[in-house]
Amino acid sequence: MKQLKKLSQREKLVVGIGGCAVILFVLVQFIVFPLIDGRDRMAKRLAAREKAVAEMRLLQKQYQEIGRKAGSLTTLLAQRDPEFSLFSFLDEKSEVSEVKELIAYMKPSESTVHDQLRQSQVEMRLQGIDLSKLVAFLGQVEAPDQLVAIDKITIQENTKEEGTLDVTLLMVSVDQAGVTASP
Repeated sequence: MKQLKKLSQREKLVVGIGGCAVILFVLVQFIVFPLIDGRDRMAKRLAAREKAVAEMRLLQKQYQEIGRKAGSLTTLLAQRDPEFSLFSFLDEKSEVSEVKELIAYMKPSESTVHDQLRQSQVEMRLQGIDLSKLVAFLGQVEAPDQLVAIDKITIQENTKEEGTLDVTLLMVSVDQAGVTASP
């Protein structure tokens, strides 16, 4: 303090301005900047949360759409004959389409899709079928109202009979998991 008294008025002014500058620097560095940074971080977190909410709303819409489709699937299953069997359905349609004698094999299988639903599959091979009979048969077997669809089809030219085809079909259907239909 004694040294401060020895300073001239001009020197005291410079020391006072320097002290104020140091205090101002400390205030800005340790109070103002952290507040501004905290505000920026808060704004970024808010933007991230808004994005998450928008994504949740999109997922909610998708979930509702799936629920609506599952409801329509349940309705179609309720309207279908409880004794429905994909194997029998394909056997019947092959007879109607006059291709039953061209069936080399039919292999049924099942897999669970959901707790309440099961997917039935039948792989079938038609040998020596002409195109018009194939088209008629496909028109018979692809039946959305019966929840029957073609999952995979492989068509090859028959090497034994000219103008005929060898066709392998993987047919699928959805059934209720608790119901067991006999082939």
